[in-house]
Amino acid sequence: MLSIHMFQRIRTLHAQGKTPAEIARRLGIDPKTVGKYLATNTPPRYPAHRKGRTRIDPLGPELGQKVRHWLSRTPDFSAREIFDLLVAEGYRGSERTVDRRVVQIRGEKPRERFFEQEYQPGEQSQYDFKECVELPFVDGLRTCHLHVGTLPYSDTCRIRSYPFRNFECFIDGIHSFSETVGGTTEAIRIDNLAAAVVEILRGSNRKYTGAFARATAYYDWKVLPCTPGKGNEKGDVERDIRTYARRIKNAVSHEGVIFRDWDHLNSWLHHYLEGRQTEDSRRRLADEQPRLKKLPARDDEVLCRVQTGPASAYGTIRVDKSAYSVPDAWIRANCRTVVGPYEVRISRAGDPTTSPAVVHPRKADGEHSILLEHVLPSLVRKPHAMIRWAHQAILFPSPVFKKFYSALRKADPDGAEREFLRVINLVQFAPLSEIAVAIELVLEAAPRAGFEPVRELLLGERRPGNVVDITSRLNQSPLKPELSVYDSLIPKKGSPPP
Repeated sequence: MLSIHMFQRIRTLHAQGKTPAEIARRLGIDPKTVGKYLATNTPPRYPAHRKGRTRIDPLGPELGQKVRHWLSRTPDFSAREIFDLLVAEGYRGSERTVDRRVVQIRGEKPRERFFEQEYQPGEQSQYDFKECVELPFVDGLRTCHLHVGTLPYSDTCRIRSYPFRNFECFIDGIHSFSETVGGTTEAIRIDNLAAAVVEILRGSNRKYTGAFARATAYYDWKVLPCTPGKGNEKGDVERDIRTYARRIKNAVSHEGVIFRDWDHLNSWLHHYLEGRQTEDSRRRLADEQPRLKKLPARDDEVLCRVQTGPASAYGTIRVDKSAYSVPDAWIRANCRTVVGPYEVRISRAGDPTTSPAVVHPRKADGEHSILLEHVLPSLVRKPHAMIRWAHQAILFPSPVFKKFYSALRKADPDGAEREFLRVINLVQFAPLSEIAVAIELVLEAAPRAGFEPVRELLLGERRPGNVVDITSRLNQSPLKPELSVYDSLIPKKGSPPP
């Protein structure tokens, strides 16, 4: 077939006045070919790719199979050694061809066979964590760890979200899954999570944490740990993780949902997974439920970490490297602390009914939860203690509080802390958001910053208990004066000025 370059030369010579015969002689091609392209004036077309080999493979199927066999027996054979063996077998191709074929064979991955598994109803459930997914909450993006549970027999999957990947979250995920499906299985298949496994021993033997060992005894589970690096041993839950981790994030983005708290997210996840369960899966789950064991009641001693000890002189309880505050009256008293997946509950040990438990959100190790209502009474009595207090940041929930404190320091360096804490103490009668609005108004309008102007704005002339909604002052309707009465004062066009 003629090349594009030759076609262009034919057109050029023809434009110079050359006849087809002269063009054919000059280019060394058939005059009929010249005539054809001049008549159609259409360039030659080439196929997009070759449809087959243009040359016979010099190795061929038989020699190629011999190369595979030799390499399987002696993997360290070089391409040159394989070439010499092939020449002895009658090979007449090039060494470069052999070199390419050896590289190709060594780069091939062995074909893997998958085996469909069968399970009996209630025999096994599988659990694992998806590393992390970022999801939107009202206070911003949160890193969520997805706990995935699967019943392989009925192909039932449920997902629950947690702030951490610790034991409390892992065991709560298993219990919550069992609550959802109506019971627990004879055996559970798990990965070698640090939350449950201390040491991997020979074969399927494991040294478990004390908390996980108590849980397995309480629920009467047979634990089936996976071999390290063999995620296929819990392939059903691994498949569900791959399927849903991305889809959940996409569904949240598409729906534009923003979660209020963990309960809201977990409710959404429950309905999302239920809506995607097939009818066949529902039918098989109904068949499986009678075979499930009865789930024992929730027990803090099993599902949570429980510790007992006195509150420190700082009015805090330590959980690992985190501090959680208690009221002044509990200082040095023996307290019972229940550390769950989402919250930390602290009560007076011995008689928890004497006062309600203090509930904190569970914090990451090293972060602290100090509640204003616990520390303000003592800080008001010792105002200068706030200057170097380790948790001073909680006194400045927004920049306007910092600005107000700076104004107080400028006006009265000695009494600034006392005045500032008196203002913060108004949280007994109004939320911090309203106190912040009052502070902002005082800083804009009052001749000097202080407690009294803020109290007057918040509480008016009335005493505490009759709280005025300060935010309503910022949302008043604009004035709408009647301007028609002023029309007579506007001079008419062309009339002399008054």
